[in-house]
Amino acid sequence: MYALLKKQRIFLIIIFIVEMLTIATILTLYYLLPTFDNYLIILAILTAIFFLLDSLSVLIFNVKINKKKGEVESKSADILGEDIDAAYEFGEIGLAVCDKNNVVMWVNKFLSDRIHDLVDQNILGVLPELQKLINDDKPISIMHERHNYQVALMKEARLFIFKETTEYESIQKLNTNNAPVVGYLAIDNYYDVQMAISDDSKFSDAVAKVKMIIMQYASKNHILIRQIKEDRYILITTKENYDSILANRFSVVDDVKNKLDAGFTISLGFAHGFPDFSKLSEDASSALDVALSRGGDQTVVQPYGKTMSYYGGKTESKPDRNRVKMRTMSNSFLATLRGFSKVVIAGHQDADFDAIGACLGIYAIAKRAGIEHPKICYEEQQVEENCRTAINTKFTAHDQSIRFIDMKSLDAFIDDRTILIMVDHNNPNISIFPNIANKFKNIAIIDHHRPGNFKVENPNFSNIDPSASSTCELITSYIKYGMENIPLDSRTATFMLTGICLDTHFFKSKSSSATFDAASYLIDEGADENAADDFLKENIQVYQQKIGLMNKMEPINNDIIIVSTPDTEEYSDVMLSIVADEALTIRGVKCSFSIGRVNRNTIKCSARSDGTVNCQLLMEKLGGGGHLNMAAASFRDTSVDEVKNRLRVVLKDYLEDAGYNNKGDKA
Repeated sequence: MYALLKKQRIFLIIIFIVEMLTIATILTLYYLLPTFDNYLIILAILTAIFFLLDSLSVLIFNVKINKKKGEVESKSADILGEDIDAAYEFGEIGLAVCDKNNVVMWVNKFLSDRIHDLVDQNILGVLPELQKLINDDKPISIMHERHNYQVALMKEARLFIFKETTEYESIQKLNTNNAPVVGYLAIDNYYDVQMAISDDSKFSDAVAKVKMIIMQYASKNHILIRQIKEDRYILITTKENYDSILANRFSVVDDVKNKLDAGFTISLGFAHGFPDFSKLSEDASSALDVALSRGGDQTVVQPYGKTMSYYGGKTESKPDRNRVKMRTMSNSFLATLRGFSKVVIAGHQDADFDAIGACLGIYAIAKRAGIEHPKICYEEQQVEENCRTAINTKFTAHDQSIRFIDMKSLDAFIDDRTILIMVDHNNPNISIFPNIANKFKNIAIIDHHRPGNFKVENPNFSNIDPSASSTCELITSYIKYGMENIPLDSRTATFMLTGICLDTHFFKSKSSSATFDAASYLIDEGADENAADDFLKENIQVYQQKIGLMNKMEPINNDIIIVSTPDTEEYSDVMLSIVADEALTIRGVKCSFSIGRVNRNTIKCSARSDGTVNCQLLMEKLGGGGHLNMAAASFRDTSVDEVKNRLRVVLKDYLEDAGYNNKGDKA
């Protein structure tokens, strides 16, 4: 057919050239012999001849094209014959042609066998899902009478094309349902309960009851379970069975806690989404480690290539800091420091008294470890106002130059034998200096906040203890119970005591015997109680601002309060925290949230709880994190109202998961 077109093109060019030459000749003769009278007659005759010649050429060309096309179609028919429907049947393809009103005019045999009496009906009435296909050109998947189809539409021809995918999707579903899931189960406090129950036979009976609950749960949910240590089990199941236990929110965790009097709690770590059992085992083990580091009594799931999910953790973790353990941690930390020649200590952004007090405590430990010039990261604009004022009051400019280092001077201070100590935070993204963790090959972490999705990989030393009231409490335990005498000056002791008072609201929340023990030790070391109290007092402007914001509170369920600020006004992070704390002092309030703009681009939500609601879980759903009864989340490029609406959605969907058990109206 291409050759025929080429010949026709050449013929037309020749005819055109002849016509042009003829016309040029007549014009030349008319110019040379103007007296000749029959030019018009000759021109008319030539025009008629040219017209007939062009028409004949087009006619002959059309005849040849149609003949050639007929030959091609004849060959196609010879190949397919009358069995084209059999070809569609084999390919499991259905066709439906509709008119402009979407009424079916014709269907092929495959589709008529699958969807009866479709002709003369509106296809959208039979298959309303196809409306989306008409609005959008992308193929869609539908299900009709237990058959799955992928449907495409050729709009110009008004032709719907149905491709049978039932078998493919069945195989895909089978593979998905039978995909491997690996988990680990740990009894969080096995050795603590063992120490508490002096009678070995009673302890054995208690362990047997725990094991019975675990084994019955595994059997009921078709989980292969094997004990690998006296307090640890490995679990293997399929994705279908895992989805079933996920739907029940891993009820075995609550069963062990609520059905036994011995005080046992368990944690689970699961991994799925990858075909390699060794990789799943590694991810499940990491998930369990995170669950334990977050205080236990919960489940952490690691889907391959995605962020971890957290379930449970409704109760506060119990302190597990006996003298032997703290002595071991202290000695291990000192040994870690002695492997380096320089130490950099960093708190979090908007550093408060717990962060700065912890930094000063680590400074004292580093000096005892033989580090000549340890440095604390410090920028005035990155430190909370009351804390900044206290530093300027208690430390002279010379003292500050010895202890502190600013962001500009940090790079020149770092070398290969420098270690970074992150205190009062474990997320490197919220360190006082941006991206500071990326500058160090060696990092240690001491914190009391539960880990989130962002963490430091393979730290040289890590002690994350969510049961501690504050990081200052942890570091005080290092100093008190360590084998080496670590002297504290009165200023450091005062700042550390202030950090404990801040995070416990003057021992009103999260206080344990270890908290009072640490505070007592700091007072013995010269901490000034009156100074600590004075540091945390609000000035009159802050008090007035707090009262003004409290007037904007919105009660939810009568025991949850949301305070939101005007979107056009900016407030400090500390003010939002103060408002959330203040709302929690109202009788009957279990949980409070304060939402406000902290700068032109950032909104912050600060959350507080009386311990019955897991604030951390709620804030993690908003992209934040923190502690069980103190947490927060930040948002960029949005509005206060949008954040409040997002919080309401999270409260509606996850409040019960966070431990809320009010039987009244829901958020």
